[in-house]
Amino acid sequence: MDKDKDLYNLYEFLDPTIGLDTTIEGFEKFVDVAMRRVEESGDDRPIMNEVVKKIEKILQLADQNSNAGPASPSS
Repeated sequence: MDKDKDLYNLYEFLDPTIGLDTTIEGFEKFVDVAMRRVEESGDDRPIMNEVVKKIEKILQLADQNSNAGPASPSS
């Protein structure tokens, strides 16, 4: 993995059926959390409580975005 590349250069491992032409912001946030968790120095790694909170926030934002959806036209 290359930390300097977009999404750590993981695009080749992603299933194309998830729609890479759409935003995958939530996925990028998950990858960022995972990458921080495996930092070499323990001081650079978030504690698990922080990881859980970050994942919960990512899921909440994803849920809010999926519920927002396009407005239906009124008749």
